[in-house]
Amino acid sequence: MNRGRRGTVRLYIILVHVILALVVVKSDFLARVGKRLGLTQASGPEITDYFRSILVTHERMDATVPEGAVVFIGDSHTQGLCVDTVTTPSVNFGIGGDTTVGVLNRLGKYHCLERASVVVLAVGINDMRWRDNTEIVENYNRILKALPPKLPVVVNALFPVDAPTVENGNPQITNARIHDLNQALRGLCAAHPRCVFADAGAKLADQTGNLQKALQYRGDGIHLNSDGYRLWIDTLRNAIAEAKGISSHYFAYRSAR
Repeated sequence: MNRGRRGTVRLYIILVHVILALVVVKSDFLARVGKRLGLTQASGPEITDYFRSILVTHERMDATVPEGAVVFIGDSHTQGLCVDTVTTPSVNFGIGGDTTVGVLNRLGKYHCLERASVVVLAVGINDMRWRDNTEIVENYNRILKALPPKLPVVVNALFPVDAPTVENGNPQITNARIHDLNQALRGLCAAHPRCVFADAGAKLADQTGNLQKALQYRGDGIHLNSDGYRLWIDTLRNAIAEAKGISSHYFAYRSAR
């Protein structure tokens, strides 16, 4: 093979690798391929015994939730949140490891939603081990439709992760994919007049887009420590106030028509 031909072959190989690299890091490509190959499902069931045991406790709590409470529903991020520091009265219905599927399965158990002032939804990071972004957004849409029609909703953006720590054990979870999912959730929320999108990501991320080391709980790359929670709490307070304001204006207008 002559020198010119070898150079062409090398250039071709380099271009192929560059294109493949761009495709792999973009959005949820790996999750989609992995799902089709049956590789992205997490080990064990999605609805666990732990989920069921916590839900039993929630059912006992439900009847005692006061009128006008803010109801927090989510995964371990929510479960670790002292919701009274955000607003009162409030109740924490977080379940560690939960997904949008879990939320859909338990919404009907929370009769207090009919008398709540706002519901805060913070779930989705665990879904990335089970389904692609499109399905996560579809589930969110189903959740919004399943909630009482006059209940204001705060949809919380997924937090950035510390990629070097997280992607080694959870390759389906990347900041590029989180960014794309948050954009889709923002658009979904915008289509619902009673919905406010709360995004603390800019406060939590470092200059590279990863979750700041100083805000991580024990350096696990996903969970927030007390400093991280304080930043999230500020965002939640503003979003809840906005949801109540928008909702009051919107439904007053609808009632007057």
